Amino acid sequence: MDKVLIVDGDPEFSNTLKAGLQKYEGQFEVVTALGRKEALEVLQKTRISVMVIDLVMHKMDGQELLAHMKKNRPQVPCIAMIAPERPEIKNGTDLDIFHFIEKPFDFSELANVIIDGLDRIDEGVFWKEYRK
Repeated sequence: MDKVLIVDGDPEFSNTLKAGLQKYEGQFEVVTALGRKEALEVLQKTRISVMVIDLVMHKMDGQELLAHMKKNRPQVPCIAMIAPERPEIKNGTDLDIFHFIEKPFDFSELANVIIDGLDRIDEGVFWKEYRK
């Protein structure tokens, strides 16, 4: 079963996302982490297929974790959650973001992006299209 890691500094939001994506549990399993340190622990123990990360977390810049992923797990598509008042983030990163999703979003929108990433990996076209 493909696993999706959601990294967000807000435990309530993380739990809400996990619960909202539960209806897709036949397609992927959701694992959560409350910051960079916890995410790195999960990555050591679990094979992650896709990562969803808040780029601007309290007490941690999500771009640090994305830099780690680019260096150590470049095969994992990363979906970046951003706030609408921070559009400059889309242009200010060179960390191979698969998709930006603007908050607020509905669960089906996020699930569709996750499934698209998983499908592209399965088809072997993810890196041909997104790693240029």
